[in-house]
Amino acid sequence: MSKKIDQEYVSNSSLRKILTLAVLLVVLALLIPLSASIGLYNVSFFDAFKVLLGYKLPGNEAVALWLRLRRCLVGVITGMLLAGGGTIMQAVLRNPLASPFTLGISHAAALGVAIALMTGSAGYTTMWFMEITSPYVLPIFAFVFALSQSLLILLLAQKEGLEPRAIILSAIAMAFTYQAILALLQYLVLNELQIATIVFWMFGDLSRAGDAELQILSLTFPALVAMYMLLHADLDLVSISDDVALSSGVVPWRVRLVAVVVSTLGTALATSFVGILAFLCLVSPHIARLLIGASHRYLIPTAMIVGSILLLIADIASRTVLSPITLPVGIVLSFIGAPVLIVLLMKGGGHGHY
Repeated sequence: MSKKIDQEYVSNSSLRKILTLAVLLVVLALLIPLSASIGLYNVSFFDAFKVLLGYKLPGNEAVALWLRLRRCLVGVITGMLLAGGGTIMQAVLRNPLASPFTLGISHAAALGVAIALMTGSAGYTTMWFMEITSPYVLPIFAFVFALSQSLLILLLAQKEGLEPRAIILSAIAMAFTYQAILALLQYLVLNELQIATIVFWMFGDLSRAGDAELQILSLTFPALVAMYMLLHADLDLVSISDDVALSSGVVPWRVRLVAVVVSTLGTALATSFVGILAFLCLVSPHIARLLIGASHRYLIPTAMIVGSILLLIADIASRTVLSPITLPVGIVLSFIGAPVLIVLLMKGGGHGHY
């Protein structure tokens, strides 16, 4: 009798989680045409929705709508990559404050992109503008620098035996170092146009990504999502303790290494094209954990969808709050993410646990 009750409870719990995922997917699916319909050129919500279903619009409307849809698609993909990466980092480090942003990984990736722009590896600078001719170079530079920061964090956690709070503090110190290096380069090496480009890029903006960037994101996104999901069972064990993982036949350090590399790759890819988006990778996993629980089989996809929803909401706000002025989405996201994180921490009793 007890076994039957347990099976029914597990079945009902799984059904509830699947329904929650379905509701979030519907919300995301509605936000895409809503976001695409907002702008100076009048395009209705239903026109945007019909285009997603394959309907063709007249010339001007089609151009305006494609520019907005491209922005939305970039937001969906980067939101998922960052939120999924944050979920993985919190699991392998067993730290609710861990994320690519708080661990300095985003700042390291930003420094890599800045160096790629500065050296001309990704394009060239004229008197009036900077042209990106090789967009695939940016994620390579971002990944190399971000990976070095990630491996340093793993080294501090594994060899030095630092506690979770000490790891966060040391990572924040490294993030300040990357910012100082970038400021030094801006002061001594870069010209006015390069400085303006890098500063604006670090604000975080979805409109910067063009067709080539969207194509790169679209081609790499499915593989990264698959790698995120393949880790779910190992993350459940490692997030409990290393002893539990070892007793189940899982090697903790190997899981951490693979998880950090995968998370870093997703973070570097997103950061290289849209800039630094603060709080998204930190807040999304906490919201998902409140909705779905701690099982990473459901937590990872839920956090990814939540990340996309938050980013699209921030993007809509960035285009409507001071219309016709469009604010960088990274600035709006910080205004949204900071109070949300404080509320979540208060709900968690000040410890970040739920």
